Amino acid sequence: MLFEHAVDLDVGYARAHLELGVAYATKANIWHGASCARKRSPAAACARTAAGFRARWRELGSVLVALGQDRDGFEALRRALTIDPADAGALGAMARALFIGRAQFDEAASWYERALAANPKAGWFALQLAHCAALLRDFVRGEAAANRAIELQQAALSGQEGVLIVGAWMRLGQLRALQGRSAEAVAAYMQELDFLNSVDHALRTA
Repeated sequence: MLFEHAVDLDVGYARAHLELGVAYATKANIWHGASCARKRSPAAACARTAAGFRARWRELGSVLVALGQDRDGFEALRRALTIDPADAGALGAMARALFIGRAQFDEAASWYERALAANPKAGWFALQLAHCAALLRDFVRGEAAANRAIELQQAALSGQEGVLIVGAWMRLGQLRALQGRSAEAVAAYMQELDFLNSVDHALRTA
């Protein structure tokens, strides 16, 4: 609401357009269903407006890929990485685009590793790396990533201020279950439930 008000007050306020778009996109990523698509379309519009004032290609690329506009989305992400090849956010955005947009799990995992190396405190990257590794059946790689995600989850470090990650023990449980280690998988799932009960998160009552 405040970002919307800022844009109303100053239509040329690029940062407000950008942050409004990011807010829409974040909400769409967290809440699934019909409202998800409704939030992504204005997110793309806001990001495009911000990019018109000042190049913020990472945000624009992420939203466009989420909308299924792969060609433009990947081009925007490549531009972001040309500007700053070491930007952890841009590296992670490329990883997510490959993971969610194209189901290229091996390539996505490599980009997530690069993003995590650029920002070792980004628990979200470790969490997604573990997911990619599980889909690849790369269990050693996956468990290492899941354990790193658990450390960062406990430390409340997601890589994005104000955002708490959950699901690290769930990813570890998934990896164990895929290996037939059922009892260990259940133990990991129970730890996730214990963690959810100890924090204020939307999934706590889901």
